[in-house]
Amino acid sequence: MTSKKAIADHINLNIVEDDDIERVVKVLKSGFLSKPEGGPLVEEFQNMIAEAHGQKRAFAVTSGTTALHCATTALGLSPGDEVLVPALANIADASTVIQEGGVPVYVDIDPYDFNIDPSKAEEKITYKTKAIIVVHMYGQPAKMDELMAIASRHNLVLIEDCAQSAGARYKDKYVGSFGDISCFSLYQTKHIICGEGGVVMTSNEEYAKIISSIANNGIIQERLDDYDYGRIGYNYQLSDIQAALAIGQFQKLDGRNITRRKNVEEYKRLLKDTGFTFQEVNPDTENSYFYLTALIPEEYAGRRDEFLSIAAEMGAPLKKLYPLSIPEFTLFKGTAPQDCTIANHITKRMFNFYVNPGLEQEDIEFMAGIAKKALEKLSN
Repeated sequence: MTSKKAIADHINLNIVEDDDIERVVKVLKSGFLSKPEGGPLVEEFQNMIAEAHGQKRAFAVTSGTTALHCATTALGLSPGDEVLVPALANIADASTVIQEGGVPVYVDIDPYDFNIDPSKAEEKITYKTKAIIVVHMYGQPAKMDELMAIASRHNLVLIEDCAQSAGARYKDKYVGSFGDISCFSLYQTKHIICGEGGVVMTSNEEYAKIISSIANNGIIQERLDDYDYGRIGYNYQLSDIQAALAIGQFQKLDGRNITRRKNVEEYKRLLKDTGFTFQEVNPDTENSYFYLTALIPEEYAGRRDEFLSIAAEMGAPLKKLYPLSIPEFTLFKGTAPQDCTIANHITKRMFNFYVNPGLEQEDIEFMAGIAKKALEKLSN
């Protein structure tokens, strides 16, 4: 019988398989665990993921956040330079800009795909704007043709944050194939995991040179053995232990995303005509479904947390990622413009269903059934 514990176990089921373990053990037995500029398995993983995304260079780093930090550092921001950031995103999309002396300018989201709204992005561009960070939220690719056109018209750097969307496709190409710089997360909950890690990719040789140095304490790459340094950098290098796991995870990415999409279709079948609405899938895209993201009906706006509490009491582990827009964070109150009305409203109705490949049919039926019951309780 399905229970909250059973679902929790199934969420992580088969994430690490025997071949993954064997590859990691082989590294451990070799005694060669890491290298400042990346060991042989780091290099293998970097080449593999760069080729799949049509990017010339990939750098495996310690997290998705450090990948974003490498990207924003490569911009060479001056104090007061602006970077457009979606109002609905992880704090790292804003905080890494601030770390480099830039100013994040928040752009409202599209009410259907929950990604940055291209028309509202263009309205926010000023002479200070240097880049746009595009986040493919919850696995749904953003409107890349429009965003790339905007970046081209205004000579802006386009950074793709693919932390929640590895394996998602836009016009038959992986997200992460379009940006001047693209960033990924390899954290435990993501599509490709190695415990903790990230990837930053680019085909721009100048950015690649900067990122390579930043990730290795600012070392001058042309003279590694001189241990000479040309900039302030960080120790962001991934180990071969983590790369060993990431290689197998990447090889299984497409198959696992097929299962995620099948799980989503089952949820939608079970929840048809309930009043829940779901993040829309744009034409010519394949969502990789970090979660299936839903909205409770408009009449219950403001009661999302009550709905989730009822579901939790019944044993269903539903999520809320993220329940606040970035401008609403305590850190930014009083400093960020509050004109992101769609993001501010939608985040109060938003919640997420797990769709992980390890879930079983009865898990999905259980969570969908409880979501229905919790919604009925709200109406009583």
